[in-house]
Amino acid sequence: MMTIKKLTTVLAFLCLIASTSLFASDGDEKLFVNLTSDEMNRATMAIAYSTMVLTQKDIPVTIFLSVEGVRIVDMTLPKHRNAYGKSLNEMMSEFMDAGGRVLLCGMCARNVGGIDEDDVLKGVQYGDGMSALFEDDTSVLTY
Repeated sequence: MMTIKKLTTVLAFLCLIASTSLFASDGDEKLFVNLTSDEMNRATMAIAYSTMVLTQKDIPVTIFLSVEGVRIVDMTLPKHRNAYGKSLNEMMSEFMDAGGRVLLCGMCARNVGGIDEDDVLKGVQYGDGMSALFEDDTSVLTY
């Protein structure tokens, strides 16, 4: 009788642990990265971190490019290389190839960057970022 009670207690405890771990990572987390700078080190960190969260944590990531950050996806600008030997365009393409989403502020592209739609890196979407920013369970980082 005592053995059955112990087994029942252990089984109940294991079920509790399993259910808690299932609900703790329900897959609803999202990351929104507001990238306002085209400074090499800052932008490299933002894109590298976003790619890492997307690929290693399997969390959906949206990078929103605004202010000077819009220049990162301007294909007419010179392509400087960072410490990894990659341009920001290459890093952004790899991020999108891994399933990341890049939104570009259209007003910033026109007014700050002077960028035409034809000169934007392939795969980048024009959008205001508001819907992605205010989705439930979204963490926000700003660079």
